Amino acid sequence: MGCAWGAGPASAQERTALPSRQHATVRPTADVAQASLPSVDAAALRAEDRAASDRVGPYRYGQTLEANLSPSRHGTWEQLPSGRWLWRLRIESQDAVSLSVGFSTFQLPPDATLFLHGADASAVHGPYTAADATEGQHWTPLVRGDELVLELETDNRERVTGLTVGHVVHGYRALPTGPQTPRSKSGACNLDVACEAADRWRDQVRAVGGYTLRRGQDNLFCSGSLVNNTARDARPLFLTAEHCVQRPGQANSMVFYWNFQTADCRSLGSDENGTFPDDSLAVGGWDQTSSGAILRARYGNFHREERTIFGKPDLTLVEVDDDIPDSYNLYLNGWSREGEATSESVTIHHPRGHGKRISFDDDPSSITGFGRSDQGGTHLRIGDWELGTTEGGSSGGPLYDADQKVVGVLSGGFAGCTGDGTDNDQPDWYGRLAAGFESGDYNNTTVADVLDPRNTDAETLGGRPLSDSPDTTPPASVRDFQISEVNTSAPSVSLRWTATGDDGRTGSAQRYLLRYDTTRIESAADFEQARSVSAPPLPAPAGRTETATVTSSDGLEAGRTYYFALVAEDDAGNRSPLASPDRAVALVREIQIDEGGVASGAGSSSQTRFVLNNTQEVRVTLYDLLGRRVRVLLDEEVPEGFRQNVPIPTRSLSSGPYFLRFVGEQFATTRKIVVVN
Repeated sequence: MGCAWGAGPASAQERTALPSRQHATVRPTADVAQASLPSVDAAALRAEDRAASDRVGPYRYGQTLEANLSPSRHGTWEQLPSGRWLWRLRIESQDAVSLSVGFSTFQLPPDATLFLHGADASAVHGPYTAADATEGQHWTPLVRGDELVLELETDNRERVTGLTVGHVVHGYRALPTGPQTPRSKSGACNLDVACEAADRWRDQVRAVGGYTLRRGQDNLFCSGSLVNNTARDARPLFLTAEHCVQRPGQANSMVFYWNFQTADCRSLGSDENGTFPDDSLAVGGWDQTSSGAILRARYGNFHREERTIFGKPDLTLVEVDDDIPDSYNLYLNGWSREGEATSESVTIHHPRGHGKRISFDDDPSSITGFGRSDQGGTHLRIGDWELGTTEGGSSGGPLYDADQKVVGVLSGGFAGCTGDGTDNDQPDWYGRLAAGFESGDYNNTTVADVLDPRNTDAETLGGRPLSDSPDTTPPASVRDFQISEVNTSAPSVSLRWTATGDDGRTGSAQRYLLRYDTTRIESAADFEQARSVSAPPLPAPAGRTETATVTSSDGLEAGRTYYFALVAEDDAGNRSPLASPDRAVALVREIQIDEGGVASGAGSSSQTRFVLNNTQEVRVTLYDLLGRRVRVLLDEEVPEGFRQNVPIPTRSLSSGPYFLRFVGEQFATTRKIVVVN
């Protein structure tokens, strides 16, 4: 089902340690005062969602519980050894899948810092400061489970008078909020942005984000994208659907989630592709967030409570009310209001709040009204998606033309996945930027006033990175790059390494360049001449373990020896130093032993080397010319595909011929050597 049918700021997430974790003398979390709020009737809410599945609306995931909690009347205060004060409050709502809070007043003293985390100190968000208020309030990201903890540290507890938890969001169905989240479903016909088909769209992927917001008692999830403006001043303007965000208070409650996507490309139709795996959070996960936005312009009619979209193109523009860190590496989409139907189309979105996906339509779109209406020319109709789809939560996602410019936002449709994991070949409708560009129905401001503040009358505008600062810092060298497994019969080689960062070892690189050759890769020139692996994984955050498997489809051939090298590249094109495993791989068809005699000086030692095509126990024994055993040189399991060195001590050997006997589980062979002292 298409997405609209149915249901100095904290954004930096500086990883400051929790105040309660910095001092051994603080009381255990279990001893902190708790505020228990009622649960919600999740079964009734889900029934409402099913009943509304053919109506316009974003993806609902939670209900707002009213609260009136403040440090003066709730929670636990204690003084720290430093003399500063720590306030903590546990908030619980039984059977919640996730929790978050809305501060109806948010006026912190200048020295105060606030954190939010799960019951076990997981999913830490903060520190938040006075600068994080949006129109006097503040909404937090969500954490998994039915209990959360607030922590505030300040110099003077008497000055904390302007902080009130007015709302608690009880999530009754899963958004994937961390590594322990239940395996909630999105359609298995969705396509991950980590897949090779998205390679041309890497900049546009960086522009798209998902967000939560409050509308009445409902808490919703939609998609949208950052967009450029003709002043090119890096304002964080965010384009989405008006049926998601209609009023200033709703914009104030928006919490944005950036770079939330899988590290690997999962197979279309697979059960794995229909879930969000525990270990596949990439780049930002749910940690790269921004809280609060200001409504700048809108042009739609959903705010009239007519529960339909007719006669207007369903556009909303907000401005993110946070300084977004450069390390998030976000992008401002270009746009076009030329007004023509697209010859081919692409959309990027967050179906059901899951990781970022991409969809492709190879056919021309058509200009129509919304839904079954052919009147009005407010929307672009996508007949069906050739690759990927959309779902609830995709609402507001951008539609791109062949020139990679935004031409509309998703209003809704009937697209989705069938029970067998394939696309249902149903249409979607996108509100046209061209149809609403010169218009606006909020605060006497048009979309053009916001996107074209210089009055250039531009019909198209290119995209650009959000950060103005030139990036000259390369990623650090990839660590622990090694060959973890070899299959000589396939043939294939599995590689493993520890992810580097974007700038040094912070953040995440933009892409990997993985190459191999039959000779050693020791320089940049060698690397450029080596053969590329077509689809290395998308870089994970620094410090995570990553893997790749190179196979015959990448060009590996049995019977040859290969050397591998890996380079990380950031968005500015800066490259990390070359990383290479300390050994080669020999894809032999059977045992391969280095030929030739051994010549050595007095008192030294030599070696022989061999490679196996199957992992097995091997015993290598040295015999003299009369067949007498001199010593056992090797007796252990030897992995396939790696050259095994066998030292031959010659200190006590007389000059003359000797024999090396190689005996494995599947072979036995002898080689003659000559020692010269």
